[in-house]
Amino acid sequence: MTPPVKDALRLKMAGLFFMVLGFVGFAVLGEKMGDIEKLMAAAARDYVYFAGVWLVAAHVFASGLIVLLAGLKNVPLLTSARARRGAWQKLAGSTLIILCFGYVGLTDMPALRHVNDIWWITLPGLAAFLLLARVGFQALRSGWKYDVVTAEQALASDPRPPVVYLRSFEADSEIALRPDGFWRRVTSILFGYAVTFSPEQELAEILNRVGPVIAIGKPGEPLPELGAARLYVGNADWQAKVIDMMARSRLVIIRTGSTPNLQWEIEQTMTRVPRRQILFVSLGDAQKTAVFDQYFERCFGPVIRSTRAVETPLWMKLTSTGKHVAGRIIYFDDSLQPREELIRLSLSWSGLALGLMRPYRDSIQTAMQHVFASLELSWVARNSQTTAVLLALFAGIFGLHHFYLGDRRRGFKYLAFFWTAVPMFAGWYDTVKLARLESRAFDEKYGPRQVTAPTPLNGATH
Repeated sequence: MTPPVKDALRLKMAGLFFMVLGFVGFAVLGEKMGDIEKLMAAAARDYVYFAGVWLVAAHVFASGLIVLLAGLKNVPLLTSARARRGAWQKLAGSTLIILCFGYVGLTDMPALRHVNDIWWITLPGLAAFLLLARVGFQALRSGWKYDVVTAEQALASDPRPPVVYLRSFEADSEIALRPDGFWRRVTSILFGYAVTFSPEQELAEILNRVGPVIAIGKPGEPLPELGAARLYVGNADWQAKVIDMMARSRLVIIRTGSTPNLQWEIEQTMTRVPRRQILFVSLGDAQKTAVFDQYFERCFGPVIRSTRAVETPLWMKLTSTGKHVAGRIIYFDDSLQPREELIRLSLSWSGLALGLMRPYRDSIQTAMQHVFASLELSWVARNSQTTAVLLALFAGIFGLHHFYLGDRRRGFKYLAFFWTAVPMFAGWYDTVKLARLESRAFDEKYGPRQVTAPTPLNGATH
């Protein structure tokens, strides 16, 4: 076993140990708070004790989760000062989110429920909650940036031809898309505080099925953005590097915009790259993308409009508050004519579970899978060891990790006997078993699988 593999195993086991300690702390607190009526008459020191135990347990649990994820993602936490700075950043973000949960818990206590009726306390409390949550999630994103690999590392570890991602640097700051219209914009702001997965990350996760996704990094940025692996070059060399990347690429993905540098990249792409290997991704309402649409049709001809029609049920619109996404993907068909695939509101069970953290996942995935089918690209996904371990840990009692890994028979066995609590202990055993696997051994045992796009809950197909 190589030193990096040993370090990753130590991190995974240490992370699970601290998470168990956090669980124990919560259990002790739950026992002490069992008598609600007694809590009504609790002294101030009792509240301090409850809050202290809860904060300590929550931070121990959060620290364990951070360490566990570092081990699962092979982050060199034990040997890299940069990785440790990222871990502290994540813990700082976790602290703010923990305080938000603490605020909700306090307002739900019987002795303090009357405070909810006092508007001049409730409104500032809600504002503080949204502010702390937003800053906390932003701190988590900043912490994740310390863990990303460079384009050089991605290309060295993956022999497949790369997917080149071109965009205006202005798009890097678009974590949450802002739709047109006053009320939709207000809704997106209110519900956008928890968005941690940007449209670029969603695209990169999908396109990694084809090859490593790389992009030119913004000069001078202290940390790379999440999504495509960044390659940093000087101002005098970026055009030559873009051309070199195009020559080696499997696909070129262009996030549309109207800046002069991006238009130069578009012209070079259309000249040097086969058109069946080019995708244009426009995100936003028609008014926002109108300038690019006019430029594209003027230079490369009219786009064949999509004829698919999907009516989104009202309940899905209400459930998907804050998940507004609109746009289209332009690709070239067998006759090299540009066609569009509209990006519409879509929602799957897994997307619903991920909530507001990944609001664009289902819509982009559903549209992109139709494009993959048109381009005859296989939609193959790798099972994630991180996802499998977390499912076994938190939902092992229902066998969700077995369903995820494709063993439905065993999953149904766990589900059938969940009421006995035996599957819960079996799930914890599976957690340790899955976590102890080296990432390469996990990939060999639970290899790539052919999957379909998320099935919309309204049952409609595009």
